[in-house]
Amino acid sequence: MKWLVVTCALFAALSATTGHAQLYKWVDENGKTQYTDTIPPASTDRARKELRSDGTVKASTDRAATSEEKRLAALKAVEDAKLKQVQDERDRKDKALLSTYSSLADFDRVRDRALGNVVADISTLEQREIVINKMIASEGKFVPPVVAAAPAPTPATPPVVGKPATPVKLPPVKTANTLLLEAKSELPRAKEAILSKKRELQDLTAMYANERIRLSRLIDAENAKMNGDTGPAVELKATSAQAVTPAKKK
Repeated sequence: MKWLVVTCALFAALSATTGHAQLYKWVDENGKTQYTDTIPPASTDRARKELRSDGTVKASTDRAATSEEKRLAALKAVEDAKLKQVQDERDRKDKALLSTYSSLADFDRVRDRALGNVVADISTLEQREIVINKMIASEGKFVPPVVAAAPAPTPATPPVVGKPATPVKLPPVKTANTLLLEAKSELPRAKEAILSKKRELQDLTAMYANERIRLSRLIDAENAKMNGDTGPAVELKATSAQAVTPAKKK
């Protein structure tokens, strides 16, 4: 009660001496509350309250942020911008999924075709590896079968009678030693190509698995929206816990 009387007397004294001058309430560096009509230049970064003549608060000003607080705020702003960029990209991909595939069956057809092409590439490369190994084992004496070329189209005009036909140039015949050297040189590249395609197949399989989960949830959310479902909303912004992780590359 005594404190309240002293405070009221202080307000009355200040009001009487300052008239309609501005009145501020602030805390100095020693933790003491001050009532003044101006803020000292050294304390302008402190929190303060602007008071009316009756002691009620007219406006409040928070203290200025410290250098560390400004640094942390800048870091948070950068992180928030990155998160927004990630979410915007996720939203863009979601729209692309819904506009590209009309159903999960449609998605499965596209996925199977893409994976099938990679599997076919792997099979072709593995057959080539078998041929190379046979050539190396036979020291270049094994010659792989050559697929016959398509016959040349019939010329539009018949050849001139009496004029010799242009001789067909055949490629030079390679020796067994040349074939062996070429096979040994090609084998590491063939093995690396097979490994690369197998990694591509693993990555594609994981990607399509994740995209299918995502598409399924998007379709469910769209159907629920169309049916006016008021149940719990499907959470699409969080990363799916069921997401498939690509196999570790060797």
